[in-house]
Amino acid sequence: MRQCNRRRIAAAVFCLLFCFAMAFSIVFIAAEAHHDCTGDKCPICAEMQVCANLLHTGALITAAAAISAAVYLLLGPLLWAYDAPLFSFTLVSLKVKLSD
Repeated sequence: MRQCNRRRIAAAVFCLLFCFAMAFSIVFIAAEAHHDCTGDKCPICAEMQVCANLLHTGALITAAAAISAAVYLLLGPLLWAYDAPLFSFTLVSLKVKLSD
């Protein structure tokens, strides 16, 4: 299997795990919203805080990815129009022999 395919598979697995963690955090917070709290060091409240932090971080990551994708898609063509090409293809660089 090529390296590119392995990276895609790893990225897809990581994305699925992240989505499952987000979904199960929402379910856990909804299920334990009205639990009988034992007081100061309640383990359920601590776990709910961890889930809330995960959801907050996930929302920030998703927003940052959406903003950067929008900037890339909207402003990218405008910036590319004024830049010089990264590679210049000449007959010498392409190793074309002109012997007619």
